[in-house]
Parts: sequence; structure tokens; C-alpha cells
Amino acid sequence: MTDDVAGQRLDRLRRVAPAVQHEVNNAMMVLAANLDLLSRSVGEGAPTRQLDRAVQASKRLEETIRGYLDAARRQVAEPTLISLVQVMRHSLPLLRVALGARHGAELTTPEKLSPVSLDRAALEVALLAVAQDAVGRMPNGTRLGVTLRESEAEVELELTLPEGVGPVALAQLEACCGRLQVFGNGCVLAWRKP
Repeated sequence: MTDDVAGQRLDRLRRVAPAVQHEVNNAMMVLAANLDLLSRSVGEGAPTRQLDRAVQASKRLEETIRGYLDAARRQVAEPTLISLVQVMRHSLPLLRVALGARHGAELTTPEKLSPVSLDRAALEVALLAVAQDAVGRMPNGTRLGVTLRESEAEVELELTLPEGVGPVALAQLEACCGRLQVFGNGCVLAWRKP
């Protein structure tokens, strides 16, 4: 596939993503309403536990689909003023899927952070590159740690991985932040506050 055809394909998928998200939202509303109605008629015991599992699974599915579609419809090179808390809360379900069932991702963040100017699409792609690169090197049960914090001048995103971050992913991360500091089992991305 040529770069031009691949670019057109991605552009068309990006443009249809809002319509897909609308359909998913409608389906998830119907599912949630019916699970709620069903919960009112189910007795205690095993059926209630099974219904609770179905509700939790539908919530995880909704978060994952929203995260994927949100990332898919975003154009590259859109620097905007945004909070990293919002970006990571939307990106985390997709990172968890990329890491697979034997691994996971954990987010540690204050409730609010100052907004910073960043290219959200580039950051999401770089974080996916980190997850996809790391999954083959991570021992079972290990997790990608994501910690957000704020100093007087910067907002930081720390990534912690047992085996560190690969060079290709590091290059992508460096391209989407103001400062990158690499250490043995991860790195810190930093953006200056406006």
C-alpha cells in the first residue's frame, strides 16, 4: 500500500469515526437500560453476580471503544491546550488493550492538572508505540505505570516499565513533548505550563 493510499484510508476512517461512535453510544445506551431493567427482576445469588459482571464488562467495553474511536478520529498535528488527566483517562483503556490480558496499565494522577499545549494525537500514537513495543519484553503480570504530576513550571508524565522504553518509542515520545528524561526503567515527558 502506497503512503498516499494509506493516508487516504486513515483519513476516511477518521472521518467516519464520529458516526461509528454515535452508533456505539446508541447501542451502549440500549444495553445499559436493559441490564438495569433486568437487575430489578433478578433475585439474589448467582444471577445477580452474573448480571454485575455483565454490567462491568459493558462499562469496560464502552471505555475501550470510546478511547479507540476518540484516538482514531483525531488528526495529527493539532496542538491544543489540554489537561494530561483528560488525555490519559481517555487513552488508558486503549493502552490496556494494547498491553493484553497478561499485563496492564495503572494511572496515578491528581484530580486536576494545569493544561499544557500538546499534540494529543502524536502523544496517543507514541504511548501506543510504547505499549506495543514493551508487551513482548514484559514478564507476565507486570504493568505499565503512568504517573502525572505538576511542578511550578511544568506538567510531567512519568512512564515506568520493568524493561524500560524501546528506542523507537522513545524517539516518538521525544517528538511530542518539551523535555524527555530517560532512566533505567522508563522516562519522564515534560511540558512547560503556559
